[in-house]
Amino acid sequence: MNKKIKSQITLIYPGIGICGFGQAGKSRSGEVNWIHHGLASIGAYIKSKGYDVKLIDMRTLDSWEDFKKTIENLNTDIIGISVSNLDYKIAMRAVEIIKDLKPSTKIIAGGLNPTIFPENYKNNQKIDYIITEEGEITFTKIVRGLEKSVSLPKFNKGEIPNLNELPWADRNLFNYSRELNCHFTPDQTLPSVTMIAGRGCPYQCTYCQPAENLTYGRPHRIRSPQNVIAELRALKNEFDFKSITFWDDTFTVNPEWIFEFCDFYEKEKFGATIAACNRADIICRNESIVKRLSEIGVDWFVIGFESGSQRILNLLKKGTTVEQNYKAASICKKYGIKIFATFMLGLPTETKEEQLATAKMIMNIKPKHLGPFYFVPIMGTEIYDLCQEKDLILPDLTDYLAIERSGVFRPTIKNIDYKFLDKLKSKILNQNKKSALQLIKECLKDPSKIISLVNKIEKKYPI
Repeated sequence: MNKKIKSQITLIYPGIGICGFGQAGKSRSGEVNWIHHGLASIGAYIKSKGYDVKLIDMRTLDSWEDFKKTIENLNTDIIGISVSNLDYKIAMRAVEIIKDLKPSTKIIAGGLNPTIFPENYKNNQKIDYIITEEGEITFTKIVRGLEKSVSLPKFNKGEIPNLNELPWADRNLFNYSRELNCHFTPDQTLPSVTMIAGRGCPYQCTYCQPAENLTYGRPHRIRSPQNVIAELRALKNEFDFKSITFWDDTFTVNPEWIFEFCDFYEKEKFGATIAACNRADIICRNESIVKRLSEIGVDWFVIGFESGSQRILNLLKKGTTVEQNYKAASICKKYGIKIFATFMLGLPTETKEEQLATAKMIMNIKPKHLGPFYFVPIMGTEIYDLCQEKDLILPDLTDYLAIERSGVFRPTIKNIDYKFLDKLKSKILNQNKKSALQLIKECLKDPSKIISLVNKIEKKYPI
């Protein structure tokens, strides 16, 4: 008796909302080259169950015509597509094309947008199944149900996996050389890898929640330090990375976990630097964590300072104080950890005095790298609902109210003087340029500093 052939599965990443078609490999931009960890994890899990999995990364395609040709030449039974707020319209157009060209192919959609806005899909006849929340286990169950011709519901709540039991993300579903050759912080040594140690966030910032909790639930979950180290060991053997970026919203949530991770990491002698996200309040409460992380090679913290106004920080439910922002910066500098400072301007109800306070704070802290944003109310968050209730959102912005990981300077809120913000932003950014010019001037005055600087550069970027 012949064994039944398992379904052919294709995953689609429609991530062209920021970069557009035809940019992959032509730019060092992270948005063009970073992998999608969610799809890479789902792909790895499905593969571990014996299925053949392919992935279409739409960033590698040149046009919609190119996408059509790719689908025409595709031999697959089931397509899974991840839908973010930013890529919603792109994903829906892709679904239309797939069903027009391959009407018998089953389409499963998941991701942030279906989780937060399931009502968007109730009348969509082109999408066969929806998965909300986490997708690895449930996607596979739907595939097996289809193979057995079992009647399945259209909407399926994702089963929460044990993170330590999941296979590691299958990075090679993507053209992984692209991620290896782009950096997140300005001076990361290549090749560089990105990692996610956990899922969820215990904090209640109104610009993220409740979307974060709806997607990953509560409480925050994290893999064991041993599991993370084992994955890093495998990646080191395969790619010989020289730097790591942890994408976790807050890498330092659990101090006990951090100290255990540091001990394991130190023993491995990876010889790689680490960039990770941290919070001002955690840094202030746990200076010993900062010291220990600096000892194992953490050289960058991404810190969301957000605002120099306590009223605005309270509005955001950030859980930090302006005083902690200053103190955290001082602690980082004490241990030689560079600061990637993210902050927002143009928040709802924000006054010019509060905007100036933010500018003053950032200019006094003097971070090594800046990540400024003009506030964008993300659909699915508490502050978006507040903006809607108060009628603060500028008209005709439906396509733009989504998460972008690059600096965004688009007016979104009524009663904000964006011309003033443009000047303020330029003043902040120019101060960082002046810092670099000051270093050059110091080198010219003292030639010995040039030798020291060159030695540092050669050590960081060996020829």
